[in-house]
This record gives sequence, structure tokens and C-alpha cells, in this order.
Amino acid sequence: MGDTLESSSGEPEISLNNECSTKMGDLLEVSSGEKVKFDDTGLSLVLQNGLENLRLENSLTDVILCVDSREFSCHRVVLAAASNYFRAMFCNDLREKYEEKIILKGVDAETMNILLDYTYTSKMLITKQNVQKVLEAASLFQFLRMVDACASFLTEALQPENCVGILRLADAHSLHSLKQQVQNYIIQNFTQVLNYEEFLELPADILCSTLKSDELYVTEEAQVFETVMNWVRYKESERFSLMPYVLENVRLPLLDPWYFVETVEADKLIRQCPDVFPLLQEARMYHLSGNEIITERTKPRMHEFQSEVFMIIGGCTKDEKFVAEVTCLDPLRRSRLEVAKLPITEQETENENKKWVEFACITLKNEVYISGGKETKHDVWKYNASINKWIQIEYLNIGRWRHKMAVLGGKVYVIGGFDGMQRINSMEAYDPFHNCWSEAAPLMVNVSSFAAASYKKRLYVIGGGPNGKLATDKTQCYDPATNSWSLRAAMPVEAKCINAASFRDHIYVVGGAMKALYSYSPREDTWCLVTQFSHERASCGISPCNNKLFITGGRDEKNEVIATVLCWDPETQKLTEECVLPRGRYPQEVLHAHQEGCARGSFCLTKEPGASVAQTALRMGLSFREHRHGSSGKNKGTSCSLLLPTQYLESGKEIYFVGFSILHDQKNPSQFANLAVIPEKETAQAT
Repeated sequence: MGDTLESSSGEPEISLNNECSTKMGDLLEVSSGEKVKFDDTGLSLVLQNGLENLRLENSLTDVILCVDSREFSCHRVVLAAASNYFRAMFCNDLREKYEEKIILKGVDAETMNILLDYTYTSKMLITKQNVQKVLEAASLFQFLRMVDACASFLTEALQPENCVGILRLADAHSLHSLKQQVQNYIIQNFTQVLNYEEFLELPADILCSTLKSDELYVTEEAQVFETVMNWVRYKESERFSLMPYVLENVRLPLLDPWYFVETVEADKLIRQCPDVFPLLQEARMYHLSGNEIITERTKPRMHEFQSEVFMIIGGCTKDEKFVAEVTCLDPLRRSRLEVAKLPITEQETENENKKWVEFACITLKNEVYISGGKETKHDVWKYNASINKWIQIEYLNIGRWRHKMAVLGGKVYVIGGFDGMQRINSMEAYDPFHNCWSEAAPLMVNVSSFAAASYKKRLYVIGGGPNGKLATDKTQCYDPATNSWSLRAAMPVEAKCINAASFRDHIYVVGGAMKALYSYSPREDTWCLVTQFSHERASCGISPCNNKLFITGGRDEKNEVIATVLCWDPETQKLTEECVLPRGRYPQEVLHAHQEGCARGSFCLTKEPGASVAQTALRMGLSFREHRHGSSGKNKGTSCSLLLPTQYLESGKEIYFVGFSILHDQKNPSQFANLAVIPEKETAQAT
């Protein structure tokens, strides 16, 4: 019934279940007690029904609303209580306050009748046929709860063919919540919405805010460029001047270089518009030069074809052979992909090649930087995932190896190391925008083979070797605001050949002879033991990925290569073996990045809800072949082969072949395996 009793201040509460309480119709009478607070929530319904009956009987009405040729007798007090529009009309010294009849514009009689029925009964029927008129009238007369109800109805009714119209309606009536929900729908269903001509009617500002989104659902940036050009050509005389404004939201630097040259720069409208030339120049610089360009247009879109991966860069095998491969491991999809090899090595013969040994690497803005090395002392390169290439940038001022790199405040720092004669304290800072290195404050203690990580505007250098035999436990902290170093709490053990990673307000350190994982809290300036290992993991890698820590490779106490990848889950506090490194190597460096999938010749397929594997593959433009196997048991299901062209390999002679199984077991819907690179001439046989 909804009625409640509350005790007055200072008095004990009286339970409705008390035996002395008796029910009398819609009232509660308490036979004992001096005070009760009676809250009859049902009275509001009685009042509402009474007012509606008075309206129908035309009793006590004091105003007539005239809409078209119809007249509606109403009560001013009811209208003012339900609508801010009528409150302002009747409660201020306006002409309508004293008039018996008021003529209303901007609404038809049928819609006005719906609004008044809702006002007196709190009920209305919203349909696809009347929702737009009801929403417009409710917005005009400020029936705010009715506006919300119409907005909810439209949100549930969103389809690719009507979403643009709903978006324009929301924008016209300043319905910010509905507008945001519709824009999110368009962003998530972009490729389907494009099929309807109504999309070309979008105003420029709404189109720009849609294209600007990091979550825009496209398989490649070329779709966005073509959308803009179609939109411009739809009303070319009106929109040509808007083209630079709209093109600012297309990430031209992320286009394939060949597509950029052959399609974008060759476009007639583009060539006729000098105002877009700066955007073209930015893309050229991004494709061709080593200058680091950081803008909104160089940031990959975060759609579902992208996943967080960690990269294993270089290293050596158990037989001490140098490894030039760079491997991306995707823990969630349990898959891997070989990307562009380390620079120089794929173009020169093995005898002439400078091997990347004892170098350092780091990620900035999803680009990988590598520097130094025993044979590549001054070299610095960066990997651009969008074009799958390594690009050489400005050399280090001081060549070094056994050093570390870190990112702080948008700059890349190269710290310490060994120059062939001695451990050095030199630190250099790289400015990506100007492509130049500058000196920063030197270390307090000269070290090599140490660990380094940044955390909230500070850079930390941990442990390391002050000479070839000894190790230190010192923690050195750099403050860029003062360009100075200070000492913090010492590590529990002296260690070198170690690595570190920032993760969840702590810096985790592993490697050396520690047989353990330690964490350091910069806030508390304290150390603690996290977990222990059965073996040493000297020179292993460590990187966060998907809210877990991954520890890769290393060497044990017998100086033998460790090929396993360990995973530390902070939620369960458990350490598990994740997988074995490809080629049984221990990595030189490991870090995390985002690997873009289908847009760059991806290596895995995510099955869409409600779609078959074939439908998903065909939508992504992939060659597909299905093989059925097993009618019962745990092998029941299908497997399929997908061919994904590697669009950005220079040779253009290879494709990736991925085989995986889609099983009927809902707990394990997909299994990925059998990654291989197959020469073009062998593909027919392979498939």
C-alpha cells in the first residue's frame, strides 16, 4: 500500500507489524502511544484522480487552452505544478495570468491532449508515430519527465536507418543526454550508418564530434577519409569551405602511405583546397621523417580490433644466437604476431649486420623507442605500429649500453650505462617534437644493468652495478622540476641485471640473483617482498598488460636461458606460468603496447555476438574456409582458416595464416594457435 509510520523526534519507532495496529481501509490507526507521524502516500493518487474528474466535469477550471480549433478546460494550479513553462506564465505578471483563454502555438490539438492527459493521470502512450511530436511539445512546454520518457523510448528504438534523425532531434531540443547516447550508437555502428543517405545530412559540427572519437568503429582510417569526401561532395558548393575543418578529424598520418599518395593527395578537391595542405604535410612528416609528431591525429583509435599486448624485442637463443625478431603476445586471445624486425638487420647481410645487444627500449604514445647497444652505441630508432616500420631518429650524444630508458613528462630519458671504458652517470632527455637530445642532471651513483621506472612526475633508478663485480641497493630519484637527484629507501638486496615496471601505484622490480619479485611504494618510500621464484631470472623482462604483470625469459643461476613467461595476478596474489617464448629465447627487452588488429593485417579474430565465424570473417573482408569435425564429445565443433594480407610489409610477398577452433563450449569459446608466415607461392597448398 506504500503507507509508513515514523516516530517523531525523540520518540521510539512504531512498527507496522505491531499487534496493537489495525487496518481501516487506507488508513492505519494505532491504539496505543502518544505520538505518531502518519504518511499516507496513497493520498497523492486520490488527489490526482480527483483533479482528473474535476477536469472531465469542467468543475473549478479557471483557464481554457486553445489549440487549433479545440479548447481544453484546465486548472492553472495543476499546469503550473507540472510545467515550468506554465509556472512562469501564471506566477509572473504576464498578460496570460489574467486571461481566461490562452492561444498556444507550436503544438497540434492531438499532441496537446496527450500532454494534458499525462498531466492529470501521469499516463501516456508513446508510439513511433507520435514520439517526435510529443517530445517537441514536451520540450516546448517544459514537461521534463515526459521529455525523459520520450528520450528513453528513442534510445531503445535506435537503428542505423533512424539514428541520424534522432540525433538531429536531440540536438535541436538541447537534449544532451539523448544526443550523447545517439552519438555513441553512431560511433559503435559507424560502418552500418554510412549506408543510409540520411548520414550525409549531418551538420558539420555533429559530424566532426563523431569522427573525432577515439572509439569510432572502423576497420581502417581510409573509411573515415572517404566518409568525409562523400559528405563534402553531397553539397559541394556549400561544404567545400568546411572541408579543412572536417578533415582535421581524420587521422591522415595513420593511413597507409600508398593510399595517402594515390588517393588522398591525388583527390581533385584536396588539390584545390590550400587550407588542407598543413594536414597533408603533417601526414607526410609522420610517414617519412623521424620527427616525433604528437597530435590527436597520430593516436590510434581504440576500437575492438585493438588489444593490449606486450612486445618481446630481440634477445638471444640458448645457443647464443642473436634474435632480430620482435614478437607481440596477446594474453587475452592467447595469440602472437611477429612484426617488423629490429632495424638494419632485415636489410643487411648477417656478416655486415650490427647486432642489437644490451640496448634499451621504452614506449611513448604507443610507439616503441630503442637506443644504444654494444654495437649500436649511438643509434636511436622508433617503431610505428600503424605502418609496421622502424624509423631512425636523432643519435645519442653519448654512446652507451647496459643502460635504461624511461618516459617522463612527454620526454624520453636515456640513463646511465657503460661506454666501453667505465660506468657513466650521464642522462639525456629526448624532445619528440623537436627531435633533439639534451643533457639532464647526472646520476648520483654511476651504474649499469640497473632498473628504471617513472611514477607521477618522478623517475626512479634502482640498484645496478657500479663496476663489473659489485651491485648496489641504492634507489635514486630524479625530479625534473628541479633537475636534481636524491636518494630514497634502499632496496632490500643489492642487485644488478634487473628490470622494473610501474603498476598500480607501485614499482615492481625483478631479475638478477634475487629469486623474488619486490615492490616499492613511492608514496610511502618503502619496500616489500611480493613473491618468490624457484630460480634466478637475471636480465628478465617485466611489463604490465591487461591489469597483470608478465615476467619474461632471463637466465638462471646456471647461466642457462629461461624460455617461460610468468604472470603475476595482483587480485589473486598468484604466480602462474603463462606460455613459452617463441624460439626458446630470453628477451633483450619487454614492454607493453597496443596492437591494432584488422586494420594492419591482424593475427586474430573476435567472434561477434549473434554472428557465425563466417559472417564475422566476411564482414572483415577476410578469406574464409570452414572445416567441420566431430559430431560429439569435446572435439565437437568447427575450425576455420583465415588469410589476412600483411598490407605493410615492404616485400608484399607474404601473408599470415591463422588457424583456430570455435568450440561449442561456452566457457572456452575460442582457441588460437598455429601462427605461421607462409610464402605466397605456398598459400594454395596451405589452405
